[in-house]
Amino acid sequence: MSTRANSPRSGACAVAPCRKVHPAERNGTMNKIVETYSRLADEYRRDEASQSCWFLAAEKALAAIELKDRYRTVADIGCGTGRALCELASRGGDDRRFIGVEPADNMRALAAELARGQANIRLFNGSFEQIPLESKSIDYLYSILAFHWTTNLTRSAEEVARVLKDDGDMDLFFIGRNNGYEFIRKTTPVFLKYMGPVALLRSAGMRQQLTKDEAQQLFSKAFAGREVTVEESHDTYFDTLEGHWTWWVRIEGQLVDIPAEKRADCDRAVKDAIAALQTPEGIPYTIHMLRVKVRNQAGA
Repeated sequence: MSTRANSPRSGACAVAPCRKVHPAERNGTMNKIVETYSRLADEYRRDEASQSCWFLAAEKALAAIELKDRYRTVADIGCGTGRALCELASRGGDDRRFIGVEPADNMRALAAELARGQANIRLFNGSFEQIPLESKSIDYLYSILAFHWTTNLTRSAEEVARVLKDDGDMDLFFIGRNNGYEFIRKTTPVFLKYMGPVALLRSAGMRQQLTKDEAQQLFSKAFAGREVTVEESHDTYFDTLEGHWTWWVRIEGQLVDIPAEKRADCDRAVKDAIAALQTPEGIPYTIHMLRVKVRNQAGA
């Protein structure tokens, strides 16, 4: 696996009482995504071992997080298997509290297994749409590659603003509008053939795809009176077809409308389309990453 940075292209809580998230509050779209992530939770261990582009992108985001002394309560929304949460908790010391929120049961179970023995970690069932934490209870909130799966942008932005303290900080890392443009260009005709235009549009709508300006507008409104900045990056990762295919299972929740009898043919056609992108460096995939930052300028 190799990578290069590109220029932009067009195109039970011990800290505070927790509120229970009722399953009925999540719509069908979210349920499909959550069910897929829960069913494929074990794939993430293989993904981490394979050093896929998504693993490397998550590592880059994690490396950018700085735990300041004043962060006594830290929350990871969409914590997945808990790898980032446990890494930060191991650095943070027993006098800090780390909270992981994750809607997929099996992902949360893997996180609990990984966090065993780390007394400063608590895990809860919840989502961006309804975070099971009290208002103004978090000193630092972060999320790595999860916010783009929200089904309600406004409510989700308002929720992270609600639980963050007035002097708290936040970092959200999630994919932007131009993510994976190489794959999209090649695979869209395939999915159009096997899904049809209506199902393809519905599938694309399962994931939020914001531009930098749209993210700035969304979070500036939610955090009125706070300083909000949005950064973006475009990093291209090169890998083999087999290497990229290890993470392709992540999009299964978006492909539920493909008839079962056509799925194998569709997969073969998608592989052929992706293979056509081969270069001497490998097959490219560009991750368009947005980072939304909220900072307390008076804090250390």
